[in-house]
Amino acid sequence: MTEYRGEVPLDSFNLKQEYGNSDFDTRNNFTAFVAYDVPGSSWGPKLLTHGWQVSSVVNFHSGQPFNPSGPDPSGTQRPGLDVIANPFAGVSHTFSAANGGEQWINPAAFCVPGALGCTGPTNPNGDLSRNKYYGPRFADVDFSVIKNIPIRERLKVQLRADMFNIFNHINLASGAGSVGGSGVINDTIGDFNGAPGLGPGEPFNMQLVAKIIF
Repeated sequence: MTEYRGEVPLDSFNLKQEYGNSDFDTRNNFTAFVAYDVPGSSWGPKLLTHGWQVSSVVNFHSGQPFNPSGPDPSGTQRPGLDVIANPFAGVSHTFSAANGGEQWINPAAFCVPGALGCTGPTNPNGDLSRNKYYGPRFADVDFSVIKNIPIRERLKVQLRADMFNIFNHINLASGAGSVGGSGVINDTIGDFNGAPGLGPGEPFNMQLVAKIIF
């Protein structure tokens, strides 16, 4: 089992039911780093026109799989549910601050086996396979502007401005536990994983840094 917390099978005598996508199954991942030393100009003071550098980190990846929330009488930390409709049908995947997040799935597409109106198979653990659905993708572009000021041969001062998530993309939480019982994702990746104010999933933010390098 790859659940980030301890988990036991729904049915220890039917381990085939546990076959599914790993919690860490990120199907597509693209990461790139670019750095460029800006050529110095012959115009103006050398202190101002030389020593500039720009860099960028780009990270795009698809979402991680999750289990829809529901009753958990088995104590396994994932519910046994029947799928009775397409959980993405009619869901726009539009973020709404008024609704507290983004509707990712329709919870009415699932029902508890044996409950009134649940027409799925008689398996008490349901027919929903483990980690069948995937959460939202992640997209982040960071950008830095750097100025190196030489003091001595082996001593320099570096001034830099680091800008995170420059396009202010909303990176919603993904993976196990990210989708609530109402089908809404109401956390960003940073909030969901307990990150501070700077980092992935946060809105556009910037830090100013001064370094002494020797």
